[in-house]
Amino acid sequence: MTDYFTLSVDTMGSETKIKDIVKGLNQSLLRNIKYKFILYGDQEAIEREIKKYKRLMDHVEIFHCNDFISMNDKPSDILKTKKFSSMYLAIKSVKENTSDAILSFGNTGALMTYSMLEIKTMNEIKRPSIASIWPNMKGESIVLDLGANTKLDSRYLIDNAVLGSNLASILFKIENPSIGILNVGTEDIKGNDEIRNASDKLKKLSNKLSLNYHGFVEGNDISQGKTNVVVTDGFTGNIALKTAEGTAKLFQSHLRDAFNSSLSSRIGYFLSSIAMRAVKDRLDPRVHNCGIFMGLNSLVVKCHGESESKGVSYASDIIYSLLENKVNEKIKSYLKEMHNNLEE
Repeated sequence: MTDYFTLSVDTMGSETKIKDIVKGLNQSLLRNIKYKFILYGDQEAIEREIKKYKRLMDHVEIFHCNDFISMNDKPSDILKTKKFSSMYLAIKSVKENTSDAILSFGNTGALMTYSMLEIKTMNEIKRPSIASIWPNMKGESIVLDLGANTKLDSRYLIDNAVLGSNLASILFKIENPSIGILNVGTEDIKGNDEIRNASDKLKKLSNKLSLNYHGFVEGNDISQGKTNVVVTDGFTGNIALKTAEGTAKLFQSHLRDAFNSSLSSRIGYFLSSIAMRAVKDRLDPRVHNCGIFMGLNSLVVKCHGESESKGVSYASDIIYSLLENKVNEKIKSYLKEMHNNLEE
């Protein structure tokens, strides 16, 4: 094992500015000193920004790229035409063990397609999933899948439960995180056959393994923090994600309008500005915007296409924590034990 963790960063193909990427990585480096970065993109533009951060300059290697994958490129088209793109070369660096993980801000479908073809999924996983960290009334929770696989299948839900549990235990530093399956009700008779079948199997696994399955949860339970992990299919999860992001923006918009409505309201905002700023940061989707591709043989993280430095720093910190705690090794060991019990 090397003394450093190396993160390959795809800097092209999105609205995220180079200055925000570089600033975010520098912020993360100040907290995670055993970090190195390989930046794939426009060398001149990257060098211009890196010069502002002396410490970062010693931890960065730049790989110049002329080609990139746009948000409009179809995953089926990129396989033949984008082999020299910044995204593909970043993924290739992990495949060739040049780096330990990937951070991209580009086309989600292309990133998943390339990752599955080049990095591949773990042997015990049928389909990878996208997980994210959501704020709730009690702290934070892991929600997955958020769009990698739109098919509802009990096997995928069970795999997601294990992936989410391991992710939560590392990021939240808790043993046996509670797991819930998103459903239209909490009663055992609710939901379709696939959801009920997954629930039954998770109950049995909870008796044999250190898996803390709580049962069904509803949509409003996510914000209440009823469980540490919320499991669903990619179709439902993606809709829930976009709804939550829209609601957060709506809340911030109404709050801003309310405080600007009168002089007394503006004075009230001034007096409570510190507390209000904390609330805004906690609900800001620009910060909590990274999707963690779970179930692959190496870590891949996708940030929003219009990320700011805080979001970049946040994602980089998460990757470092997962690498340091050997998340994939723990998941592989747990999955092997779980599937042995499923076959009994």
